[in-house]
Amino acid sequence: MSFKLADRVVLITGASSGIGRACAIEFHRAGCFVVAAARSTDKLDALAMELGPDRAMPLTMDVTDAADRAAGIAAVRKRFGRIDVLINNAGWASFSSVMRMPEEHMHRMIALNLVAPIALTRAVLPEMIERASGQIINVSSVVGHQCIPRMTVYSATKAALTSFTTGLRMELVGSGVDVLLVAPGSTDTPFFEVAASVDVKTVRLAQHQYTPERVAKAVVRSSRRRRREVTLTAAGKLAVVVRRVSHRLADYAMYQYAKQGMPERHV
Repeated sequence: MSFKLADRVVLITGASSGIGRACAIEFHRAGCFVVAAARSTDKLDALAMELGPDRAMPLTMDVTDAADRAAGIAAVRKRFGRIDVLINNAGWASFSSVMRMPEEHMHRMIALNLVAPIALTRAVLPEMIERASGQIINVSSVVGHQCIPRMTVYSATKAALTSFTTGLRMELVGSGVDVLLVAPGSTDTPFFEVAASVDVKTVRLAQHQYTPERVAKAVVRSSRRRRREVTLTAAGKLAVVVRRVSHRLADYAMYQYAKQGMPERHV
C-alpha cells in the first residue's frame, strides 16, 4: 500500500538550503504541512513566506542541542498537533585525513550526522507507534555504502546512519512506521562550500550532479512508495555494485578517485 501524503505533517532538518529546502517545497506540493528546521532564521522565514504560512512553519533549531530539539518538537506539536514524517537531512563534512582532523570537527560530524538523527527519531517515534502510522526518512550518502579516503570520518557517520536505519526498520516491523533511507551521490548544493577543508583541496567529486530538486522528488517518491532504500546517481549505484563484487577493487577505485578529486595539500 502507498503512503498518502495529503495533510501529513513533515518535519525536515537542514531545510534552509540544498536538499532540505527542495524537500520542503516538494512535500508542500504534495499537500503536506511542512516544518522547515535549521539554524538560519532569515532563510527559513523566507521559505515559509514562499510556501505560505498556513501550511509551512519555520523552525529555528540547532539539532545538536538537546534543549533546542525538545523545544522545537514541542512547538511543532503545539502548532499542528503531531509529526507524521521526520526527514533527517541536516549534515556537515570536514575533508581531512584521519590523523590531521581537528578533534572538534570529528565531534561535530558525529553529533550532527548521527547523534541528532537518532535523538530526533527517539523523540517522535512514540506518537507514531501509538498511531500505528508514520515515517522516518534518513538522508545518508553513497559514501555511507562505499567510503572515500579523506572523507573517512564523514563516510563513517553516514555508514552508521545507514546501519541505524536498517536496524530500526527491523525493530519496527509490524508497527505501521516506515523507516526509509535515501543515499544521494554528488548533488549541486552548498555542501562543498560550507564543508571544512584541513589538508586536502576541496573540489566537487563529480561533474554530472543531481540537482537538489531531483533528489527531493526522489525522496517524495520513496515516501509515497514506501521504498526501504534508494541510492541516487549512476556513479553511486556503480560504486555499491563494485563493492559487492570486490572490496579490493572498490577500495582501489575510491583511492584513485580521491587522489585525483581531493588532492592532498601541505598544512
